[in-house]
Amino acid sequence: MVAPFLACLLCAGAAACGQGGTVAGTEQGGPGGAVQLVSLVVSPLVLAPAFSPDVHDYVVRCGAGDNQLSFDLQTPPGGKLSVATPTDTLFDAPSSMQVTLSEDDPIVFEVSGQGGGSQYWVRCLPHDFPQLSFTPHPENGAPSPGWYLTGNATSHPGESGFAMVLDANGTPVWYQRAGATGVMNVQRLPDGALSFISALGPYGSDPNAQYVIQKLEPWQTRTVQAVSSPTDEHELQVLPNGDVMVFSYPFVEDVDLTGLGTYGASETIADCVIQELSPAGDLVWSWRASDHIDPVRESTGPQTNQIDGLSVVDVFHLNSIDVDAQGNLLVSARDLDAVWYIDKASGSIVWKMGGAAYSKDGAQLIAVVGDPEGTFNHQHDARWTPDGHITLFDDHTNASGAARGVEYTMDFGAGTATMVWQFAAPVNSTAMGSFRRYAGGSNVISWGISSNPAALTEVDDGGNDLLDVSFGGDYTYRIVKVPVGSLNLDFMRVTAGHT
Repeated sequence: MVAPFLACLLCAGAAACGQGGTVAGTEQGGPGGAVQLVSLVVSPLVLAPAFSPDVHDYVVRCGAGDNQLSFDLQTPPGGKLSVATPTDTLFDAPSSMQVTLSEDDPIVFEVSGQGGGSQYWVRCLPHDFPQLSFTPHPENGAPSPGWYLTGNATSHPGESGFAMVLDANGTPVWYQRAGATGVMNVQRLPDGALSFISALGPYGSDPNAQYVIQKLEPWQTRTVQAVSSPTDEHELQVLPNGDVMVFSYPFVEDVDLTGLGTYGASETIADCVIQELSPAGDLVWSWRASDHIDPVRESTGPQTNQIDGLSVVDVFHLNSIDVDAQGNLLVSARDLDAVWYIDKASGSIVWKMGGAAYSKDGAQLIAVVGDPEGTFNHQHDARWTPDGHITLFDDHTNASGAARGVEYTMDFGAGTATMVWQFAAPVNSTAMGSFRRYAGGSNVISWGISSNPAALTEVDDGGNDLLDVSFGGDYTYRIVKVPVGSLNLDFMRVTAGHT
């Protein structure tokens, strides 16, 4: 039951709190002269990040069951110290206390005095949470403010899959268990809810797969599933009218793939379907790849997977959707090495960028030019920029060269896509990954399945490395960054770890 927990914490320390339970002036660190702690020491566990008076969210990595912790705190002269949760108690300052915390539990300290007060949250991070390592590079500058939304798409033994929101110090201020193996595609939706899906294995073949849509306040959970075929994990796109778009990969038998590698005249393929679903889950619109793409002439990197004893050829592998102001679709397909633009009204592919020099739909072929890597390969996360450019994460899986975030400017008159910006890793990526460019010079790259020790790198427009994040060897499918004001810190704090 999360509702009483929400009410309890949001009302804790009400005398010091403003609307919604945030200590006045302290949501991101106590500006405006608010009284702050001088020191906070925890034993025997390690506080992360290291204590700083301006940092207000921390974790300790706990063991299963109860954890006996000692806290030693010091306030400035005249400061008053209290614990808002798990008990509402006023202490002398400085103060030492013994506290028993279970996994997911927070302890919230409030320090008050002239000039206002501050809260400090320390959460007992569960034992099966993936290892996190944040490495900032202050000599190159600081990243712009924001929240990092992601999940560990893979997990080591003893770990679980978690959807998570990380702050600028690498602290998971919100998280939710979402699967024994991993989590894919954590996003903030237009209404402020968070969405994610459990990692499913080869192209969403689990008939029970569904996206979770988690609203934090009020706490409401709903799910989204494709109609009549399994829900794929790669994308959930919310439209302005509230409908959502997802992928499904229905299997189609007896497909003639003669001429595509060593495949024969009667193969089973994983077709790709885009579905638009109403808020009630009804099918509104759909598009099928095999109606518009010739797998023999256009598939450039097919793969075969064994699923429930069936040999299935992955010929398309759609992995991202972006929708423009006209409602038309920018779609990426890894196994075509191509990005294309679909006219939603007709379903026809208008133009195709990269890939084989053929289009079943007769689409305009856009050639990649001015690119030192020649072109992209097995790409993910194709997106429009506000000025009409296209960004994507180039895994470069089957080509020499390095994985990278890359941006192209489009010239449809000349039929060209010209590279205008890139940031490359030392190595390529087998699969997954993402790349987003943001206002203010922030560029966030998730390296997917790669030997690169960083799961995420954030760089400025000059290519200077501002931040590297690792997940202890776990891989991430996609990492996005959203503005600080787009998520409520109070609601994330009080719902972290709860289902």
